[in-house]
Amino acid sequence: MTRNISAMIGSVDDGLVRLLGWQPDQIVGSASTTFIHPDDQVSAVALWMDMLANPGSTRVWRGRYRTADGNWKWVEMVNVNHLDDPDLGYVHSSMSAVPASESSLEDELRQRKHMFSRLSEALPLGLFEIDSDRRIVTTNGRLHAIIGVPPCPTAKALFAHVAPKDRSLLDAALADALAGRDVDDCEIRFRNGSSAAAKSSPRVCCISLRPLSNDEGFVTGAIGILSDVTERVNLRRDLERRATVDDLTVCLNRKATLDLLFQTLSRRQPNEPGIAVAFVDLDHFKDVNDTHGHAIGDQLLCAAASRLQSAIRRQDRIGRIGGDEFLVICPNVESPARALDIANRLDRSLRGVVYLGPTQVTLDASIGVAWSTGHIEADALVAEADRAMYESKGSGRPMLRSGPPPARPERRSPDPEAAAHASNATAHVRA
Repeated sequence: MTRNISAMIGSVDDGLVRLLGWQPDQIVGSASTTFIHPDDQVSAVALWMDMLANPGSTRVWRGRYRTADGNWKWVEMVNVNHLDDPDLGYVHSSMSAVPASESSLEDELRQRKHMFSRLSEALPLGLFEIDSDRRIVTTNGRLHAIIGVPPCPTAKALFAHVAPKDRSLLDAALADALAGRDVDDCEIRFRNGSSAAAKSSPRVCCISLRPLSNDEGFVTGAIGILSDVTERVNLRRDLERRATVDDLTVCLNRKATLDLLFQTLSRRQPNEPGIAVAFVDLDHFKDVNDTHGHAIGDQLLCAAASRLQSAIRRQDRIGRIGGDEFLVICPNVESPARALDIANRLDRSLRGVVYLGPTQVTLDASIGVAWSTGHIEADALVAEADRAMYESKGSGRPMLRSGPPPARPERRSPDPEAAAHASNATAHVRA
């Protein structure tokens, strides 16, 4: 048969009449899609548009045509595009019946594809398939709903909203799958939009990939599943935060503070600057609670934590280790004098009146600093800072005690007091 650019049938020969049973006056002048099975129309239209974009091209299509008796027949059509030929100006299509064995196989494959498609749409997971050139073969609706991107021809376009820091991670996962390796539980962040909210709260998705191969064992593509795990990740982060952060002041809690100090001391190399620890105790805090109530006391603790935060260096960390006690961990402190400078800055931040609504409270604190360049346990360094803090309560003025760290003596008896003082300089300041 021949068809014009709109796929309207212009003529048919006797062979097509015998194949389908339609008389010429029943089929000529109709759109060819009228006789194509609904499930095959997408592939037929796609092939037709591809052929129109390539004058003089030949395209082969398989699908089901309706016969005059109302049944469907599997046919193969060889379509030659003569639309640009001024003497012809049509598409010439030669149609032949597909053998019964092949048509049965085609039906089975289509049924399986249809079942897979229905299953993929029912799953709460995003599904996608790519070929070896990372072109998209198929996707399901859930995928587009999760990542906020409409159907795209390539993986690059499909995953355009991946957070910049995670793009290399996704590229590596796709490369592994196309190299024949399985990929499991790769967490990728997606930013569905350019707003500040989208950037600060990205969706977190977990991607797993499996390579696809042909009969010869060559990888032809990969299939992937994507699940939205944002709530799970947020819950995990919340649990981690609760395990390490003091809920009231948002400083590190006691355990996390001591763990961090242990890690900081363990990582320090012999040629690096020393480590200082400032022990902060809010003075007269019990009087504030007794006079104004615990709610005002809690606000005062938060105000103190905020002031300490504004006074520390970028690398320093603050922990709340008791009711009104804070510990400031300060790595890379060059000298005892520098440790005292840090303590003085903390001192100044904690002086003065704090206005908590209609309530006016005077903030006051005692601070002790311990500094070390030698080998010392975390508990011993904290104990030195604690002693310095108690000494500062009675001194009323800044004090500094320092000296070169002595060589570690041979241990003849377990003397914890001597071990605590070895290789340390202690600074005291009263706020």
